[in-house]
Amino acid sequence: MQRAKRSALCRTTWDNEGGPVNRSLSYIVSVFMIFLLVACSDTEGKATTPAKEAPPQNEAHGLTLSDMQVKITSMGHTATFRLYDTVAAKEFYDQLPLKLDLTNFRDAQWMFYPPEKLSVTAREAYHDGKKGELSYYEPWGDVFMLYKDFYAGDEMHRLGINLTGIEEIEGMSGSARIEKNEPNAPETKTVMQISVKANGKTTVFELNNSPAARDLYAQLPLSIKVENYSDNEKIFYPPEKLNTADTPQADAQAGTLAYYAPWGDVVMFYGRFGSAAGLYDLGRATTGSEHIRGMSGTIQIEKAGVP
Repeated sequence: MQRAKRSALCRTTWDNEGGPVNRSLSYIVSVFMIFLLVACSDTEGKATTPAKEAPPQNEAHGLTLSDMQVKITSMGHTATFRLYDTVAAKEFYDQLPLKLDLTNFRDAQWMFYPPEKLSVTAREAYHDGKKGELSYYEPWGDVFMLYKDFYAGDEMHRLGINLTGIEEIEGMSGSARIEKNEPNAPETKTVMQISVKANGKTTVFELNNSPAARDLYAQLPLSIKVENYSDNEKIFYPPEKLNTADTPQADAQAGTLAYYAPWGDVVMFYGRFGSAAGLYDLGRATTGSEHIRGMSGTIQIEKAGVP
């Protein structure tokens, strides 16, 4: 009905107001009025719509976030966290790096025990934990990572929030490496060297920077039995298995140091071998490779370079 009425009015303007010139003028006035109406409507809309405020980047749960970041790695899974600007978080950060055993609690969290207890306050306390939070439980002295939402009747205390790897936490187990994560720090080349002493002779290996090589380095010093295997290997078994995530496969030559994951043994090659499934590269002999063949009995393995 509205469309028909409007058409009739237009025709009346044409018939009664003097022909096509007046019709054109009427058309121009109508377009101008429509333009003004749209412009006013747009201006009013902009004036009445409040600007959307960006969420604060340096606060969460009423606590200020610091620049301190922590990286936790276990079984090839890595998660990073940003710590709050609290005394407890700083005390935790100052204890790093650490290598500690993980314990599962109620299929919701992985927890570990730093050597020194943390000084928490009521300001950081909460009960309703959310997936991805890094927290501290004062009665037991454990730090824990939540991979599921978790409610506790007792007070938990916030240490930090997850930045990356929230879905990686659940897959962790065994031991974990907890270290400072400094993404803006200048890169420095790290060189890890180990010395192997046997029968009064020393062989020095330079390790690559893989997780497996770092795990071996962290277990030193060792006094351990060396064994013969095949006609080109000397092997020993470190107390703890090595994390082979992001560790390159070995193409073993004379002087290669490698790790055979299925057996959990470290291999010192004194002849050509090549590659095999589960054989990972740890490094190369820099001096004394000619002594590997003659190793026997108990050997002494020590750090020879600081990473």
